[in-house]
Amino acid sequence: MPERARTPAPARKRPAHRGRRPAKLARVERDRRKSRRTRLAELSEPLQWVRPAEAAAPAPTRAPPRRLHVLMVGWEFPPSHSGGLGVHSYELVRELSRMGHRVSFLLPYAGEYTQVPGVEILWPGAVRPRRAGAAAPGRRLGAYDRPLSPSDGFLESVGSFTEWVARFESEVPVDVVHVHDWFGTEGGSRLARRLRRPLVFTVHSTEYDRSLGHPWQEILEREQLGLRQADRVIAVSKHLKQQLVERYGARADRIKVIYNAVRAPERVARISPERPTVLYLGRLAAMKGVDTFLRAAAQVAPQLPDVLFVVAGEGPEYPRLLALAAHLGIADRTLFLGRVTDEERTSLLARADVFVLPSVVEPFGIAALEAMASGVPTILSKTSGVAEVAGHAFAVDFWDIDEYASRMAELLSYPALRHTMGDLGRIQALTTGWAERAFETVTVYFDAIAGHRAGSGR
Repeated sequence: MPERARTPAPARKRPAHRGRRPAKLARVERDRRKSRRTRLAELSEPLQWVRPAEAAAPAPTRAPPRRLHVLMVGWEFPPSHSGGLGVHSYELVRELSRMGHRVSFLLPYAGEYTQVPGVEILWPGAVRPRRAGAAAPGRRLGAYDRPLSPSDGFLESVGSFTEWVARFESEVPVDVVHVHDWFGTEGGSRLARRLRRPLVFTVHSTEYDRSLGHPWQEILEREQLGLRQADRVIAVSKHLKQQLVERYGARADRIKVIYNAVRAPERVARISPERPTVLYLGRLAAMKGVDTFLRAAAQVAPQLPDVLFVVAGEGPEYPRLLALAAHLGIADRTLFLGRVTDEERTSLLARADVFVLPSVVEPFGIAALEAMASGVPTILSKTSGVAEVAGHAFAVDFWDIDEYASRMAELLSYPALRHTMGDLGRIQALTTGWAERAFETVTVYFDAIAGHRAGSGR
């Protein structure tokens, strides 16, 4: 058969902008190609760093009756930490050491931890208790990560750490056992009973908060155990103390509220940015309300076309938040940086014009206090613990997207308001530091020791 003649395809019409893309599309594509570190460098470029005069650390109002050996049980410690728990642990033991107390800090994982004079950091494998040993937990999760399922092995890892803590033998007599959050409550309480020493339990957050009201029973039981067994309990906010009393049935007279604190930033910046920046810095978890931040940003973006919205942090909500930014039409105005280092964190806080913490529930919210200490005007959720000590910040209902947007626009539009709030917030954030918080903690230790000896601590 003769070969069928082929009809040539019609020539494709080229777009009118031949050889040249619209400026907006070209800019978006260039931005997407830039690496995360390049974007961070761009944000830091306009900064002129000024090192403030070194201020002497505030001394405790009175010397403690005697030096203590504190056996502390935690889950994470700088430089590897995922939130306020690691920061709190580091700053507390640093000040306890300055006061002359000795600290042995038990952690589940091996690591290159930040060294603190007078503080011994131990983990399974680094030291073996005389009676029995235990393997280090196999699955490493951050203090605020959620297990995938009851059978994913994480709780078994916690159990391994529990057994190691419970059998730990100290070469130096211990005065008090201090446990942070639920990970060490069972092991710590067993250890305290064996040593016949008081147990202090610091609650940084609860399973109700982390799960938004849908707690895992296994974790909930460990929290309840810690509250029952502890001679004294420390809560990081009044809101958290109220929850411990109402939901867990804890005794209010055994709970002491000791807030978190911050240190003055090592560097203070004079900023002359080309683009105003609104910053969220923290975990990308449902309880943090980052979707509210993005929805408010979508309202502000048309009014202030030069503003850049920065989301720094990592977590399970990342894919959903990325899709939400695209859906809201602000993908080209929102920069997702992922996990940032401490140095990058300092740079971002110095660069920001406004900081937003829109948490649905927040036992404290140390990142907001860090922002205030950096002189950044701050917008907080009313349900955050830090709102109890942040009188010079805007407090907004976590669900009120319109109010968040209004406050953002207000601070971005009026430099005098922005600078005044930043200055007042910085003064307030630095009024009480970690030295005072550590002294308050030591008073709880001595109270627990006295109560334990008198038989009234439990």
